[in-house]
Amino acid sequence: MPTNTYFRNFDARNEQELLHSLVTESIQIYGHDVNYIPRTLVNEDTILGEDSISEYKDAYSIEMYIKSVDGFEGEGDLVSKFGLEIRDQIVFSVARRAFEGLDIGVRPKEGDLIYFPLTEKLFQIMFVEHETPFYQTGALPTFDLTCELFTYSDEKIDTGVEEVDVIEQKQSLVRTFELESVSGTFTEGETVTGGTSSKTAEVARWDSSTSYLYLINLTGNFSVGEILTGADSLATGTYSVAQSTVETAETLQTIDDSTSTQVSSNKQFEIDADSVFDFSESNPFGENP
Repeated sequence: MPTNTYFRNFDARNEQELLHSLVTESIQIYGHDVNYIPRTLVNEDTILGEDSISEYKDAYSIEMYIKSVDGFEGEGDLVSKFGLEIRDQIVFSVARRAFEGLDIGVRPKEGDLIYFPLTEKLFQIMFVEHETPFYQTGALPTFDLTCELFTYSDEKIDTGVEEVDVIEQKQSLVRTFELESVSGTFTEGETVTGGTSSKTAEVARWDSSTSYLYLINLTGNFSVGEILTGADSLATGTYSVAQSTVETAETLQTIDDSTSTQVSSNKQFEIDADSVFDFSESNPFGENP
């Protein structure tokens, strides 16, 4: 038997529009202003669906409601075999009409970022639920975004929002190049290009006293002897020696044979451990006599 034609519960256009308006207004009243940062895929792996060199180039201000009212969800802070990990999760709810107004797609995408100014944290969208609440009056007024705290892994971030862009500046791995025959002054943030390899990188810092050029976001390896040219400053220098570094742009700590003892304590750890653990044949389990 068909449903009653006098009660149009799931295709009443006026009721659906009213629901969209109420939801949008509620989020505007009780929500928070955040920055939605879409991801740009540069070199997508079509098999695994991943991209190791993603870019984040734009930021859009939008209001979202926090559904995690009792605090951050997820596993929280835990110590794993990789060290201390912070696995905070949060669920944002965004009005469908508000997101469509950004004109960047029909739905939020997994992998995009959300910067939450209240906590000054950057979250990555892990899952988008597009059917909640479930077809009230036949409409779907919101998207629920399950997000995790973003782990930076050398992506290029240039959104124009200073609080977001500084994450790249602080956490990018730095490679240090010693230059010769330098002309001009390299400026922070500009792109340098290799004259032979055509590879590019971004300047994190230029030290004129040592002729050390600190670079991040390298697209490949420069060739020894090629000339590096700054796109904005037009400064040039011949790449002569690469200094190895394991630090981030926040510290810009260069490591070589003469300074490795200042930043590396591996040998001292080994010496101290030998006085605690005894792994000789007579004491295989390391117990003190």
